Amino acid sequence: MWRILVAVTAGLFGVAQAADRKGPEASNGGRVILFEDFSQGMDRWWVEGGERVWIENGRLRVKADPGKSGRGYVATVWCKVPHPADVKIEFDAHVIGSSLDVNNINFFFCYSDPSGRPLFETRQGRASGGYKLYHNLNGYIFTFLKDTRHEAGLRPDGLAKARFRMRRCPGFKLVAQTFDYLCEAGRTYHVTVTKRGGELTYAVDGTVFLKQTDPQPLPGGLLGLRTFRTDLWWDNIKVTALR
Repeated sequence: MWRILVAVTAGLFGVAQAADRKGPEASNGGRVILFEDFSQGMDRWWVEGGERVWIENGRLRVKADPGKSGRGYVATVWCKVPHPADVKIEFDAHVIGSSLDVNNINFFFCYSDPSGRPLFETRQGRASGGYKLYHNLNGYIFTFLKDTRHEAGLRPDGLAKARFRMRRCPGFKLVAQTFDYLCEAGRTYHVTVTKRGGELTYAVDGTVFLKQTDPQPLPGGLLGLRTFRTDLWWDNIKVTALR
């Protein structure tokens, strides 16, 4: 049984967090195994789907919003550098626009093929970036987007809440969901994903919105930056091994 706790306040550590994201120094006793600011291009990445993916102003720009009849409305950008089972992953994400106003900021991690084949070797089979192509792989999916259907009502300021979800694959199993905070275009969000054993948390701007325990935690694997019907950029991706 999954133990699900949502909307847990992580505390006021914005100043320390801002300093932590500046570079590849070790933090909290961990060992930084990747710091990506895209100053060296995309040598450590590959793309599945999308209209266009490129480096712009030192950031990873991902455009996957071609209109009703266009292709490339989904995209996954994989990092070739594997991460361990116990890990903290941080990144900045900024939605430029979304024709459906979904502002979709998704994240894959601990991803691998149950057969043992490297994901890079099987990438042609996922060239379209279709969502179902990832559901039979091992991995966790975190979803962070705008609640355009207002399923949980509006915030007191009249803005739509963000929807946070966690799924576990294979099987695309929904194991956590909450509606809180916001996910607006034109704003930069700092996301922190942490996994220690079976304990997983997902935080945005210093607040933990999803926290759950996986009784059969996945090992390490690859991380992927994922979006749907959204034009956005990613930057300052920092991966810290916790053991």
